[in-house]
Amino acid sequence: MKKMFTTLFAMIGLAMGINAATVDDIKVMKHSYACVLGNYTGEGSVARVKGSLFGGNYFLDVTGGSIATNKGSVNVGDPTTYSVCYGGAEADTANLALKYGKYGSHLNSLRLKNAQDVIALKPTAGSVIYVFGQGNNKAGASARIPKFATDEKLENPLNEAPTDAYPNSSVYCYKYVVPVSWVEGDVLYIGSYNGDAFFSFIIVEANEPAGTPSVEVNSTVYDETEKLYYQEVVCTPNDFTMNGMSLPTTVYYTTDGTEPTDQSTKYENPIKCYKDMTVRFQAYYQFGICAGANNEASVEFNFNAPTLTVDGANATIATEYKNATNYYSFNGGDSIASDTYTATTSGIIVAYTEIKNGSHATWTSAPVSSPIYVLDPIKEKTVITVSGTAVEDPEATAADPNGQTVYKVEDGKVLVNGADTYTTVFANAPAFKAVKEAQYQVPAGQEVYLQMAGDNLTFLVAEGDSVNVTVTCSKNACKNIAEENTYKDDGVTIDKNNRGCMVNVDGELYGYDDITIEGNNVIKFGLAGGLHTFKKWNNTGNILVSSIEIEPVAGGAGLVEEVVAPATLDLNAPIYDLTGRQVANPVKGVYIQGGRKFIVK
Repeated sequence: MKKMFTTLFAMIGLAMGINAATVDDIKVMKHSYACVLGNYTGEGSVARVKGSLFGGNYFLDVTGGSIATNKGSVNVGDPTTYSVCYGGAEADTANLALKYGKYGSHLNSLRLKNAQDVIALKPTAGSVIYVFGQGNNKAGASARIPKFATDEKLENPLNEAPTDAYPNSSVYCYKYVVPVSWVEGDVLYIGSYNGDAFFSFIIVEANEPAGTPSVEVNSTVYDETEKLYYQEVVCTPNDFTMNGMSLPTTVYYTTDGTEPTDQSTKYENPIKCYKDMTVRFQAYYQFGICAGANNEASVEFNFNAPTLTVDGANATIATEYKNATNYYSFNGGDSIASDTYTATTSGIIVAYTEIKNGSHATWTSAPVSSPIYVLDPIKEKTVITVSGTAVEDPEATAADPNGQTVYKVEDGKVLVNGADTYTTVFANAPAFKAVKEAQYQVPAGQEVYLQMAGDNLTFLVAEGDSVNVTVTCSKNACKNIAEENTYKDDGVTIDKNNRGCMVNVDGELYGYDDITIEGNNVIKFGLAGGLHTFKKWNNTGNILVSSIEIEPVAGGAGLVEEVVAPATLDLNAPIYDLTGRQVANPVKGVYIQGGRKFIVK
C-alpha cells in the first residue's frame, strides 16, 4: 500500500533525526585532554560532518565545515612553530612543550569561520584552554583568533575581540581561561573572529589533583593483519608534588569498570581496545596512592551511516567499512541483508551497516533513510493544490529586524485532485510558505503555497504522450502588486509591475515579461513524455505556486510549446537571458524578449 505524504515525511524526519549527535552527547571534561585535530581530519583528508562527536566524545562538530592542508603546521613541542602567543600563553609554552610534545607536528587542518563553522565542548570551571592555529596572516582588529561563546551563533562572546594592538596571526597559541563561575555541564562553543582560521590542537588543562595521569583515546584504526578494528588508549603519568617535592608516579588500570589498585595491571604501553569499554587509571607514588589522581578513558566505536543512493525505484547501499554487512528495511518492515533493493511501491527505505569485529564485538552504524517513489504516469487531468495552516512563528518574529510578524506552515500537504495521494504521482519533498497579505493571495483567502525552493516536484509523462501545464502563482511571487515598487537586478532598476512570474521545469524557464495571461500570474506551457521536475529559479527563492494543472493531450497531439506571446512583438521590450537577468547588449546565446526566445549567433 502506498504511503500518504504526511506519513512518508514524518518517517523521514524521525529516521534522519537520529543520525547526528547533539550537545547532550558531549562528555564533561573533568580531566586534561589534548585534542589532536589532525587525527580527526586525517590531516586534511577527511571531511567534517555536522553533528559528529570527536576527541574521545568530548567535542562536537555543531555546524560542519571544511578542512585544509595548506595552512602550515604546529609542533607543540617546538614553540618556534607557533611564533605568536595571545592571552598570556607565552608563559606556558615550555610546560606545554614538555607535556604535549609527544604528539609531534600536525597540520592546521580544521577550519572555523565565525559562526559558520563551530565546535562545542563542556569544560569545568577554571580550566585553561589552549588553541593552536593559523589566522591567515591577519593583524590588528582583523586578527583571526578563536571566539568563545555560550551559544552556537556566537552572539554572546566570552573573550574580547582582537584590537589594533594584536600582532600578525600567522601561526599562534591562544590561551583562554574558563570563568570560575562556569556551571559544570554547560556548553562552550568555539568559532572564530573575523573569518577563516585553521587549527591543529585544542588542549584543555583541567583543575586536577597532583599526579593525575593524562589520557588520550586515539581514533579508530583497522589492522589489516589481524582484520580487526581497534582504538588505542595512551596514558601519560604525571609527577606527584608533596611539600614542594616532585615525586614520580606509577599508574595502574582496569578495563572491567572496577577501581584500580596497586594490584591491578601496571600501565607500561598503549592499550589496544577492540570493543566499547571504560579504562580506569589510578596513580600511586612510593608512599601510597595519590588521592584523587585518577582518570578514565571512554572507548566508544562509532560508525558512519552507509551511503544510500536512490535512482527511481532502485536503491543501492554502500559502506566504507571492512567486516561489514549492509541491511535495509522498507516501510517499517523486517531488516534484510542486501546491498540493493527495488521498490514496487512508494515508501521509505532505511539502511544501516553491521560491523563484526571478530569475537570481540558487533556494532551497528548510524542509519540513513530516503524516500523511494514509484510514479504512475499522468493519464488524466491532474490538479495539484496545497493545504495547511499558516501560524505565527514566535522565534522568527522575535528575530525579525523590522519587527514584522513572521508566519510558518503547519501540516503542509500536497493534494492531487483533492486527495492526499501525493506519492503516487509526484516525487521530491515540497516546501511550503505562508502568505497572509490579502492583496497577494490567489485565489482570495488562500494562505499556504508551494515554494519553489529546490527540486520541488517530479512527475512522469508516459513516452509518446504529452501534457499541457498551467501554473498559477501568488501575486507577490509575480511581483505585480498594485503599488509602485522597484528592485535592482545586476545594478539595473526594474519596475516590479513589469516582471512576470517565471517557473523552472527541467532547467527551462517558462513565463516572461509582458506575458499577461489572466493577470500576469498564470503560466501555460507543454511537455512531452518523460520525467519532469519543477526546480528553483536561481534568481529568487520566493516563487510561490497556488496550483498546477497537468492535462494530457489526446494522442500526444496539440502540444503547447510555449505560453502564448503577444501578437505584436515590442522590439523595445527588455531582454533577458535564460536565468531571468536583464541584458543590455546581448552577445552570443539564447535570450527572451516579449515572451519569445531568440538566438544571437
